[in-house]
Amino acid sequence: MAVLFLLAAIVGCALAKPNVTPVSVTLYYESLCPGCREFIPNQLYPAYTDTKYDYSSLISKLTLVPYGWAHVLNATTHEYQCQHGEEECQGNRLHGCALKYIPDALTSVEYLSCLEKTPLVSYEFLAQNSGYPIDKCQEKLPSGIYQKIMSCYNSEEGLKIFEENGKKTTSFFTFPYRFVPYISFNDKADQDLALASVEDFKKTLCKVAGVTDKACAS
Repeated sequence: MAVLFLLAAIVGCALAKPNVTPVSVTLYYESLCPGCREFIPNQLYPAYTDTKYDYSSLISKLTLVPYGWAHVLNATTHEYQCQHGEEECQGNRLHGCALKYIPDALTSVEYLSCLEKTPLVSYEFLAQNSGYPIDKCQEKLPSGIYQKIMSCYNSEEGLKIFEENGKKTTSFFTFPYRFVPYISFNDKADQDLALASVEDFKKTLCKVAGVTDKACAS
């Protein structure tokens, strides 16, 4: 019996993952930034759906901050100018409300990934877009959540979330070389890791979490 316990202990040690520490991940982004529209569906979402390795277990907390380089024109009347136009301000506000009311990270990322892949409808004769596709991708959401998102989006609540994300973005980017998408691990600014994440998020996540298993990011 003692031998069996000893063998079990040895096997347990062999299966353990020493020095692997889940990390918090924060993504600073804009809803219509071309790089962000690539990163969310092609880098972040696959980390939550990969069947070969459980990358999501390496993320202790996921925070998304949709704001980017918006400028406040009039804080009293909630007037803003976003880098990629009014449609981006709409998208940032919608994303902010979605992130508040969607109950889990996977559904949040799946919904936002769907939105980021949805093209804007362009009316060439008006030289403008039709607006952010706020009515798309509802099928990705649990019952009743879209109504809560839209109630938030069309009210003061959505504007307050947008403004709060602006404060988070401003307080984080205190350094000169700024870009989005910017991926921060454990609330720290590291340009090399942020750039590496844009290129290969899963591989960078494995590195930061201390995973040496070859299956990670293979």
